[in-house]
Amino acid sequence: MESGPGSLSGLRLANRQRLLEALQDGGEISQAELARMTGLSAATVSGLVRTLSSEGELVVTKGVSNGRRSRMVKRSPRRRRYGIGIDAGRTHVRVVVGTDAGDVLAERATELPAWHNPQAALDTIGPLVDAVRADTGIEQHHISGIAMGIPAPVDTSTGAVTEAAIHPAWVDVPLQDELHRTFGRPVVVENDANLGAIALGSHPERQGAVVFVKVAQGIGAGVAVDGQLLRGHSGAAGEIGHLTLDPRLAIVCRCGRRGCVETVSSAESIRSALGTALERDLVLQDVLDLLSADNPVALHILEEAGETLGRALGWLAMILNPAEIALGGPLTAAGDAWLQPVRRGFRRAVLPGVASTTHLMLSPLGERTVAVGALLAGLIGARSPD
Repeated sequence: MESGPGSLSGLRLANRQRLLEALQDGGEISQAELARMTGLSAATVSGLVRTLSSEGELVVTKGVSNGRRSRMVKRSPRRRRYGIGIDAGRTHVRVVVGTDAGDVLAERATELPAWHNPQAALDTIGPLVDAVRADTGIEQHHISGIAMGIPAPVDTSTGAVTEAAIHPAWVDVPLQDELHRTFGRPVVVENDANLGAIALGSHPERQGAVVFVKVAQGIGAGVAVDGQLLRGHSGAAGEIGHLTLDPRLAIVCRCGRRGCVETVSSAESIRSALGTALERDLVLQDVLDLLSADNPVALHILEEAGETLGRALGWLAMILNPAEIALGGPLTAAGDAWLQPVRRGFRRAVLPGVASTTHLMLSPLGERTVAVGALLAGLIGARSPD
């Protein structure tokens, strides 16, 4: 059965998740209020409530709302579901365990060497998963689903990376099967920026297009439209780090071309440029420390990088016209020193009306954004039909 973003079953799954998330605080809400909060029709809400109550997910009672008799709905306390979210970056692994409301109950993270191989990451993930389960007392059989995000286009049917120019060591590795063998639970493998978009777009009041931009070793964007991911034909939608801004630039990108956005605006490019300017070997924390100390060279490099990123986001906004663009990755620690030049570059690249109606911000979920998206995606995937 087809269950992709544009399919009927995919829409039903999205509507189901939206309704459950509206009830995540455990309180009672009338069906009419649920329709207003989720933007779903009264008939759709009625059908979903009927299905979910028959499955034991919801408790339905008679009550009064706004002075009128109403059918009151709340989550069943006996049907709380747990999942594992994994953010496997180029230099780190972050693992969270939480609920289908997106609540993180425990978190563990560790650093990895740059350009590590997949086995090194998999060997690290297992103990971290065991640790977060031990922290919460959740047994493996209580985990409904697991998802992992990686910084590259992904074949979601196998979990394999599809673009050798971006993450070469991971190409054709069947990560979905590897993780399923290890944990024995349903597994989803997805691009990390896409998972960030799921995390941000899952809020029932967020309508239209939402973009999450992960800026780390590379740069990638995830796009969710009304809660549904926009992956593109081969899963490469949102790879804005490889937009060519100026082919005359001297630095050759890892994709083999010159002028890519990430050769100027990624966290790694900023670290490299600042190290060259100061004639020092720097790690990313050194860069953040220099920015915190208002080092003028560090601030100048960050401003140029931010404005360049803002122009690239402007191109994206002129195509998608999103309501929100949220930035994630280690540079969020720089706060306004990074956000403001990104906004300047963005304003220069878009129409005034787009600039005034697009909320460009740092992700409210911080460093957890991808892992929280993975947590939600794993639990949604566990519900998906075969």
